[in-house]
Amino acid sequence: MKKITAGQIINAIGGELYAGDLNTIVTGVEMDSRIMKDGDCFFALPGERVDGNDFIASAFEKGACCAVATNREKAETALEKYPERTIIITGDSEKALRDLAKWYMGTFDNIRRIAVTGSNGKTTTKDMIHAICSVKYRTQKTPVNRNNLIGLPLTVLSLEEDTEVAVFELGMDAFNEIRTMAEIVKPEVAVITNVGTAHVERLGSREGILKAKLEITEFLEPENVLIIPDGGDVLTREKAAGNYKLLSAGAGGKNEYIISDVENHGEDGMTFSLEYDGGYNKFELLVPGEYNVSNASLAIAAASVIGVTPSEAARGLLDFKPAEKRMNIRGARGIKVIDDTYNASPPAMKAAIDVLMNTGGIRKVVVLGDMFELGEESEKYHREVGNYAAQAGVQLFIGVGANMKFACMSAAGILGENSVHFETKDEVLEVVRDIIKSGDVVLVKGSRGMAMEVVVKKILE
Repeated sequence: MKKITAGQIINAIGGELYAGDLNTIVTGVEMDSRIMKDGDCFFALPGERVDGNDFIASAFEKGACCAVATNREKAETALEKYPERTIIITGDSEKALRDLAKWYMGTFDNIRRIAVTGSNGKTTTKDMIHAICSVKYRTQKTPVNRNNLIGLPLTVLSLEEDTEVAVFELGMDAFNEIRTMAEIVKPEVAVITNVGTAHVERLGSREGILKAKLEITEFLEPENVLIIPDGGDVLTREKAAGNYKLLSAGAGGKNEYIISDVENHGEDGMTFSLEYDGGYNKFELLVPGEYNVSNASLAIAAASVIGVTPSEAARGLLDFKPAEKRMNIRGARGIKVIDDTYNASPPAMKAAIDVLMNTGGIRKVVVLGDMFELGEESEKYHREVGNYAAQAGVQLFIGVGANMKFACMSAAGILGENSVHFETKDEVLEVVRDIIKSGDVVLVKGSRGMAMEVVVKKILE
């Protein structure tokens, strides 16, 4: 982070100097008192179970020089122990954090700003863009789990003075969240990876999800760019069009980025060609999954808009490594485990099953946890996944959770007794090491709330 002063923070958020010095130098912003560093400003945010105002003294103990708080009594208590520290009072610390991030973003004159959202693949696409742009530019990106209304401002406030490209990931649970984040970063390049079924329970329909995702475009200028994949049934060129440039990537000739010659090398990755800007360019991905060709093409397109050449993009893709719990293949005792436990939705489940079927091994096994936030059609989507796995050739289907029983019922039509359901994860943990054998390839996946990574850990013990 660039050095800023307490006075600048007060001006940005409309706060009040409660104690300390307007000239206090701040070199970082955090909201977790446990990870504060010397020179940090601690934002005391409200939480479901705790109040950040209770941890002002703890933040000061760790080295924070400044705090933004909402509770004067608790601020005074912290000052009794640390009277030399600076405290700023505001009425709404979450809004203040966003206001500070918006101001701080405005202090950069020439930084290139790319924002990514989507139902699936946004983290992977963001990481690919970062890997590609890093070949040519000093590039920063949204860290893991910082893509929401709190994490995004913290990401912005971590940008260094010499940053040339910033790649932001925008997640959401409700309408207006992406709009709020887009107003902070004001992207010049926006990417929507797809519109699936995640959050359909809250947003009502896939059309509602599309509306929420398109909030990323509301601050695009006419010279700015939106990039989408071709072939979506909801996310189409017609629905995505606006007062900005629209580019798409896909196999059809009408796309600005035309995908061809896709070759699936199983767990060794993918190769493909991408035709754009009058050139025909070959690329290699060292991660599995045909869906990653779409992610990569979107990433290449975004990077090309800001001046990355095809040869630079090819080098960057080779440096890409998926984030933890996203299509990580690990092994122990002759068993391969595909750890894709970060989250799940029906399209992502099917894509992961495709990866499993293209990975070498004797027996193909899935251990799948419930998919959340699917609303009234949850049973239908779980049944689809069960049928898809059985039709694809999975030899053992293990479902975990209340809704996965529907997937198991569907899979049992083909797999019979090789479709097994467990109500709880604890039941699986008791038996999974006896069920999984040497030579098996096992896909483990489920929604974040299922925490299926513990099953991966148990198998690999």
